[in-house]
Amino acid sequence: MAEEQLDWYAILGVERTATSKEITKAYRVKALKVHPDKNPDPNAAKVFHELSQAYDLLLDPAARAAFDNLLNVKVQAKERSDKYDSVRRKMKEDLENRENAFKKQQQDEKAAALRMHYEMERLKKENIKKREEREAELLKQADQLSQAAEAVRQAARNEEATSLDTTLRVKWKKKKQELGTEELTEIFKKFGSIDSCLSKKQGSALISFKTLTGAFTTMAASERGDKDLEAFTVSWAGGSEPALVSSLRAKSVSSPSTTLSTAASTPTSVSSPQSAPRPAFNVAPSSVFTVAFGSSTKGFAGFPSDLCATTCV
Repeated sequence: MAEEQLDWYAILGVERTATSKEITKAYRVKALKVHPDKNPDPNAAKVFHELSQAYDLLLDPAARAAFDNLLNVKVQAKERSDKYDSVRRKMKEDLENRENAFKKQQQDEKAAALRMHYEMERLKKENIKKREEREAELLKQADQLSQAAEAVRQAARNEEATSLDTTLRVKWKKKKQELGTEELTEIFKKFGSIDSCLSKKQGSALISFKTLTGAFTTMAASERGDKDLEAFTVSWAGGSEPALVSSLRAKSVSSPSTTLSTAASTPTSVSSPQSAPRPAFNVAPSSVFTVAFGSSTKGFAGFPSDLCATTCV
């Protein structure tokens, strides 16, 4: 058994492909070095004996073939063992990777659920706060608008609007588009009933509304950048804001944040001053005039229904 474990090629120091001549030469060289008569080493006899066995075995074709076959069997067995070890290592690594991936997935799901819960709670609190702030602001605006309407009503009882007060000067770039009185009327009638439209030259026109409300609403829409008026420059035909509008604007302010232009340019929620609790309404830009005068007050009769109506929300 011990002899089977020896590598005779290694003892002689030759390759498995060595010829008989190469084996003989290698034996003679090593025999001179390890012969007991010339080497005082106590193990020299054993080494020389193994060297002689290797020489005899490798020069015998049948013995050498049997030894080569034994080496091949050992090599194949080692390859199978290495392959098995490799497969087993890979299976172990795959198992560990799957376990780690499963643990990470559980951790990620838990973290995602906690984050979702946190975000939902945050949004809930923010929505409650925003709703409370919005309700408080709506009540404040309703009170301000009610006070502004009363101030307007008192200030304008003895005022009248002239035809010049209800007329606006409209300009546009004539190179970009040519507009006639019919086209201009179609564009501007959405802001109020039009009494007349006069255009002596392209790029400029005078539009007279039937009410001051229509003129004021158009100016407010232009100031806030209404998309239908983007191509136009709108101004008062008299060169400045009518005294009546300025008077109403000044007297309607119950606080620095409440003006007629604010009412005309920003949709506002109001509550009916005659009921408790107060219902909320969406108010059109001309609502301050409507609340102040109604449809029959002198100088403001004939308000267009689409501008003076209020809609319950």
